[in-house]
Amino acid sequence: MKVNYDFYTGKDTYCDGDIEKDIIKYLDKFGEENYKEIFKEDIRWPVFYHISPIRKNILNWYPFKENSEVLEIGAGMGAITGVLCDKAKFVTSIELSKQRALAIQKRCKNRDNLELIVGNFNDIKLDKKFDYITLIGVLEYAPLYTNTENPFYDFLMQIKKLLKKDGKLLIAIENQFGMKYFTGALEDHTGKPYDGIIGYENKNGIRTFGKNQLKELLDSVNFKYTKFYYPMPDYKLPNIIYSDEYMPNEENIKEYLPYISEETMQVVYDEKLAYLDIIKNNQFDFFANSYFIEASLQDFETRLDLSKQNLVKVDENIEKFYKNHYKIFSLKEHVELEKKLMEENKKLKEQINSMLNSKSWKITKPIRDFKTWINKN
Repeated sequence: MKVNYDFYTGKDTYCDGDIEKDIIKYLDKFGEENYKEIFKEDIRWPVFYHISPIRKNILNWYPFKENSEVLEIGAGMGAITGVLCDKAKFVTSIELSKQRALAIQKRCKNRDNLELIVGNFNDIKLDKKFDYITLIGVLEYAPLYTNTENPFYDFLMQIKKLLKKDGKLLIAIENQFGMKYFTGALEDHTGKPYDGIIGYENKNGIRTFGKNQLKELLDSVNFKYTKFYYPMPDYKLPNIIYSDEYMPNEENIKEYLPYISEETMQVVYDEKLAYLDIIKNNQFDFFANSYFIEASLQDFETRLDLSKQNLVKVDENIEKFYKNHYKIFSLKEHVELEKKLMEENKKLKEQINSMLNSKSWKITKPIRDFKTWINKN
């Protein structure tokens, strides 16, 4: 593999903290294929998330055409980079963080069809077009890294320029109205319960979308041809993929295992039970937890039989983790928890206001402002 640091700014602005160093250490010691040995040493959520082979299921079923060239934007710690290298003639991966790029180097050191570019996609100059561009858990972050009035639109416009005429944009993203959010699970990006359902407190921050909004957004950039798939329990750790041709029913809905990524978070009801009548009323696509989307400038046909999908299975080791991370509160317990969080939040706001209004804080404000000015200049 080739690694390109020409566009790296020298600063990592997005990471999971020091635990990423532990993950790199595990990859160096065991290799990603020995994930069971890693989980024996460390089963914290970020470790499980970045190392689990279930991550590969978001793309290992997808029929890439032969001799294709792929651009992976936001490669993270390389959980699916190897899958792309297996399926494509050549892969160009872009990752903002140098630390995360190091994890990709550990995983893909023997890949001769991979170039890894470290830096912000918006700053990188690419001199070719691609058959596929992937945004796996990336589109929702556009406001952080595209500093314009319409970051989602402008980000997609930049991507469109890099696609061949018959190329496809592949997007994986949580559904703003996913069933897990109605059960009380925290919004994956803001950490707030029901934040997406009520339209997001921060209107200009990270966000996801409903199905119709995604269609409208893609259509506005001239991606007029789309096909939606529904990875469950979500795109991060999917153990079954549905589509409009292969929808869930009372039998195959049993094939997925829900989980909640926050260890302290519990939900008020079982989302699998809630889906049963949703399915009978043909509303599954609206409430699916995540979407995987094919988008193209030209009409296309993707032929596959999802009833025979070949995904990485949830083994005993992984199933134990899932069951430990899906605990159902009673409604009373959930209300008490929310009340406690609100009281803690109110207390914190009062402490901050008290500090800001204190005499010592006001006296030292000119000094703080001067230091800020010095640092900027």
